Amino acid sequence: MGKNKITILSPGPNCWKTQKIIVSIRKFISKENIDAEFEIISKHEQFLKYRTWILPTILINNKIVARGYRPSNKKIIENTNPK
Repeated sequence: MGKNKITILSPGPNCWKTQKIIVSIRKFISKENIDAEFEIISKHEQFLKYRTWILPTILINNKIVARGYRPSNKKIIENTNPK
């Protein structure tokens, strides 16, 4: 299957909470051999597309999986495609 896309709606790429979530998810997906690319969106007008103002919001393959916190490992696996 194709590469997974993990999108994070964030106040900015330097947000400590966003960085903490990215590090944690990267560590988990590496351990599970999940192929994924990350994108950080920090433009407020783009948040409207996703109908959320709770940040950071995590999307996996265009599906919101968590708002304001890191999604569980189970949620990550459920929403990613195997290699």
